[in-house]
Amino acid sequence: MQMKSNLGPMYYQLKNIIIDMIENEEINVDECIPSEPKLMQTYNLSRTTVRKAIDELVNEGYLYKRQGKGTFVKGRGFEQGLIKLSGCSEDIRRYGLEPKPYVLQEQIEKPSKRVAKMLDISPEEDTFYMERVIYGDDVPINKNKSHIPYALVPGIEDVDFNKESLYKVLEKDYGIVITRAIRTVEAILASEEVALQLKVKEGAPVMLFKGQVYGEYKGMEVTIEYFEAIYRSDQFQFYIEQHR
Repeated sequence: MQMKSNLGPMYYQLKNIIIDMIENEEINVDECIPSEPKLMQTYNLSRTTVRKAIDELVNEGYLYKRQGKGTFVKGRGFEQGLIKLSGCSEDIRRYGLEPKPYVLQEQIEKPSKRVAKMLDISPEEDTFYMERVIYGDDVPINKNKSHIPYALVPGIEDVDFNKESLYKVLEKDYGIVITRAIRTVEAILASEEVALQLKVKEGAPVMLFKGQVYGEYKGMEVTIEYFEAIYRSDQFQFYIEQHR
């Protein structure tokens, strides 16, 4: 396909050419698109024009980059329902990948007044605090922070959460049955720290979830966890199922 001056900017035309290749399955999911030099030569374009087209397709969810390997066609990505309550590890396994948690920090601490209020406990009571990045195979999916009333989970600091699922430990070791959650979501931009941890550009759009998880413990429903989780928007998609 030749570039034409009356069909819009050159980068825009190149974007549409690549999209057509993807839609017509000339390049399949996880296959590499032609290299920048190849695209420059084929369509007589500058490197700046080619990079602009590719960067926009990455931002729009058509492509993803691998350092030193090239640019590849992206699939639909991970999905998680906003109604169904499931953990990130469960969702990653549903897509045939192995969840790999990486603990950044964990400790027993006194909660802030805000966290204590969310957990419905006194600020004088201890909580178990944990901060992790969860990978799907080798791709970081989210960074999350968990606050749990320590009275419900004595000794939980001895669990190796680089290997274990938090919710499975709560159910298996502490007899806590997760029942429901209340959470909010907002779009934010990745800070320098988050960008490094999730391997995205600083200022990239990410999704911030905050909320409380409730569970049945000794016959009563109690607040099990207050959490904050930041998801890569280019790797995870959320959906809402509605009924009339």
